[in-house]
Amino acid sequence: MNRRQLLALAAGAAHAGAPRTEARGVGPVITFGKHLQWLSFDEVAAFLEEHDFDGIEATVRKGGQVEPDRVERDLPRLVEALGKRNKKVVVMATDVSSAEDPLARRVISAADKLSIPFFRMAYYRYDLERPVLEQLEAHRETALRLGEYLKGFRIRGLYQNHAGPALVGASVWDQHRLLEGMPEGRITAAFDVRHATVEGGRAWPLLWRLMRDRVGCVYVKDFRWDGRKAVNVPLGKGQVDPDLLRMVSDEVAPGTPLSLHMEYVDHRDPGKKAENMRAIAADRIALRQLMGV
Repeated sequence: MNRRQLLALAAGAAHAGAPRTEARGVGPVITFGKHLQWLSFDEVAAFLEEHDFDGIEATVRKGGQVEPDRVERDLPRLVEALGKRNKKVVVMATDVSSAEDPLARRVISAADKLSIPFFRMAYYRYDLERPVLEQLEAHRETALRLGEYLKGFRIRGLYQNHAGPALVGASVWDQHRLLEGMPEGRITAAFDVRHATVEGGRAWPLLWRLMRDRVGCVYVKDFRWDGRKAVNVPLGKGQVDPDLLRMVSDEVAPGTPLSLHMEYVDHRDPGKKAENMRAIAADRIALRQLMGV
């Protein structure tokens, strides 16, 4: 049994609030803020502390924790609230897809001033009635221009692979092409294990190895098949192979953030606030058991 396996066993047996070892590749460990949007910033910080998260993937987009047109006012307030408990905004989920959008530039600039490391980009889409490869190259040019704009900033972009028939990056091969030629470190990949499994089936080892050296963040969640429909389920209860999680944990570059996405409770219903929080807490325990972090 190697060191990582011993750490995973020890962590799995520990209480959910016990300190993690820092002798790991993946980390910091954060959670997606979409399901915590009903909480105040101080309540978010308290939740992160209680459940042993290092920080958050905040939603800085229309309808999110921070509205983009209020980013200069509200994002510092979120960062300050988290900082009181030694937590950080590590990633922002944004509507940013182009450097030509003035509001996108405001979001990037505000986050960079606060030393937020990453922003997740909005998705590019295909028109399935038009030639696919031509569209991919056009989206790639847009991404390259955004990458060039980021030259003057420390913050980096992330482009996530997401399941769906018209989403650029769903097959992962087009995510690879989208980022090809990108200046070093400007925009990297957010590798989503759930979506890679939905679209790649048993090809997940190939897809991970394809993107491994371009990954800036790892997204973790789970699903099961209900007929032809992919249904989100608690982490460790679905189709995502534990071997994929172990492979990611073993091979990802040291210091790569891991973002836990709990997607099986409706985040739009304020009456389910407590249920959302319990589900994230349960997935946090499962994450420790599965990956040792």
